[in-house]
Amino acid sequence: MSFLEQVPLYPLAPVLFAAAAVLFVLQMGRHLRVFAAAQPALVTDQPESRLRAAFVHSIAQVRMFRDPGPGLMHAAIFWGFIILTIGTADRVTFGLVHSVLAWPFDGWLWRLLLPVQNLLGLSVLLAICYALLRRVVIRPRRLTLSRDGLTILLLIGGVVGSELLSEAFRIGRHGDPDAAWSVIATPLGTVLASVLPPAVLDLGYAFSFWSTVAIVSFFLVYLPRSKHLHIVTAIFNALFRKLEPRGELPAMDLEAATARFGVKTIEDLRWKDLLDGFTCTECGRCQDACPAWATGKPLNPKTMIMGLREMAVEAEQGVPLVPWIRPSDAAGRSAADGLAAPIVDAAIPYDAVWDCVTCGACVEACPVLIEHVDKIVGLRRNLVLEESRFPSELTASMNAMERYGNPWGQPATARLDWTRGLAFEVPTAAAVAESGQDAVNDLECLYWVGCAAAFDDRNKRVARAFVTCLDAAGVRYAVLGQEETCSGDPARRMGNEYVYQMLATANVETLGRYRPKTIVTACPHCFNTLGNEYGQFGADYEVVHHSTYLARLVSEGRLRPEKADARSLTYHDSCYLSRYNRVMADPRTVLQAVPGMELREMEKSGTNTFCCGAGGGRMWMEEDRGTRINAERTRQALETGADAVATACPFCLVMLRDGLADAPDGRGDGIVAQDVAEIMAASLPPGGGNGRALPVLQRPP
Repeated sequence: MSFLEQVPLYPLAPVLFAAAAVLFVLQMGRHLRVFAAAQPALVTDQPESRLRAAFVHSIAQVRMFRDPGPGLMHAAIFWGFIILTIGTADRVTFGLVHSVLAWPFDGWLWRLLLPVQNLLGLSVLLAICYALLRRVVIRPRRLTLSRDGLTILLLIGGVVGSELLSEAFRIGRHGDPDAAWSVIATPLGTVLASVLPPAVLDLGYAFSFWSTVAIVSFFLVYLPRSKHLHIVTAIFNALFRKLEPRGELPAMDLEAATARFGVKTIEDLRWKDLLDGFTCTECGRCQDACPAWATGKPLNPKTMIMGLREMAVEAEQGVPLVPWIRPSDAAGRSAADGLAAPIVDAAIPYDAVWDCVTCGACVEACPVLIEHVDKIVGLRRNLVLEESRFPSELTASMNAMERYGNPWGQPATARLDWTRGLAFEVPTAAAVAESGQDAVNDLECLYWVGCAAAFDDRNKRVARAFVTCLDAAGVRYAVLGQEETCSGDPARRMGNEYVYQMLATANVETLGRYRPKTIVTACPHCFNTLGNEYGQFGADYEVVHHSTYLARLVSEGRLRPEKADARSLTYHDSCYLSRYNRVMADPRTVLQAVPGMELREMEKSGTNTFCCGAGGGRMWMEEDRGTRINAERTRQALETGADAVATACPFCLVMLRDGLADAPDGRGDGIVAQDVAEIMAASLPPGGGNGRALPVLQRPP
């Protein structure tokens, strides 16, 4: 008689496990039927990239290790649980897994697996103790103390602990030819055998065996209703991730007669958006990264995603567990009712929808690749286009973009006013084209000035500095002048897709006449929109940020900064430049090319940067909740002790300038905010090359 046959009622174990597995499949099927009611999502392209993402983010879990302590804890629990599942499967199938693995390798594969399982089991138990300590005692702000989280931790600990104990009791009572390989269970079994009689060892083995089977079975039934369903869904969420550029919002067909504009209900989301909800781990990393939440706004990206999941689960109440059996519905609920419930003020407060600066910090921080920003902009689209429900201060900028082609409401005739007083001519593409297409083809780049540099007095100096650099380097360039209109980024992020498409279509038509080799812009928002989103209208441009172009000119020796600037300086990474488009080294290359410049990094820099507060249309909105985001970023800049703050974005320049001016106790006095082009232009020698470094380009007071 085998040791398994000594377990009371042991043949019922696989029956119990199979019943739990059936319930698990039925509950997952109910999830999928709600997913089927959502909008389609293209997830079959670029299979190699998808498989790579699944490995990097779900198997290797690289983003978890940005916070090393919790990352190691999670890795121990994840890998331990996965590997130990092999042992659990062996028990509930009465040694079938052992037999399969032992047969082709004469038992060596199983023997090698035993010490790994034992050591990982101990690691899991230690990691769970640490996890419980963090949740119950340390309690970081980003973690929610929930019954569900504690239940899952205890279930995992129960599975691992009972499995190790069952092995220890078995080895202590009956021995095992492979006992030397069980490096934890064998010593524990030896100790137990030395203090307990055989009958108690048998009882202990039976109890721990049934504990393992019962906990695993309960876990299977409980998991589909738990946030820890991400154990199953995370790999699929990475596999079906968004592969378009991070800064490209979903396309929208304004001509579709039956389509809803934007996102209002669960069924307006794509099924991948619902998968995001069921993949959320509630780790709170997105919450910690969000500048709106950090400054006291009601927006919390974590609770938004949790809210979407809860709405989907609520919609499932009208979906039968068994497809062919209709449930009695005393509450009168149906799946259609749940799917038609508005998301705003259910999953996310109305005010929170408008607090988002679309900086992408939440998306960058999420270890399971959830896309928060696309969903928020989808909600804005519906509020603007269908309900005309948006903050009143956006009305002026929306109307200005529609009527004048820029949010400042200035006439197109003023687009070249920034060139007045320059010692050289700034050519327009139209003037160059008068000499023939060959002259246009001979241009090295088209400088996309952008609305801020054309109409904002402070940013006009940036445009003048940049063309001074181009002139000094002998670059053949042109601008669009009156033919240029807003790229449409503010309108699109505000949710006004109609105005965005009107502006984008006009710009694509204009650019199509000149077909520039390279478009250079100093605005990361224009850079992102032209390069990543105009492809939805059939455009295909090489778009370069001005910091990259300046770095290229320096490396080619066409720009030779000579004037020393013995200041310390901290550089603020623009969200749309660093996080969305990974341009981080080039602005620093430009700054470090200036003799005498000392660069000091802020704690939050690169892809971990902190937003200035102007993105997502917030440039034209009042910030009347919590602390101003630009004030918080200014505080971070001042902590470096630098003499100046460098930027590479017109919005960031304005926000940091204002933040320095409003800094408490006069801490910002004497500290200036400058664009990298201004710093480079001020360092150029007078009369060097073709350039003329003008006094107006020197360091501002």
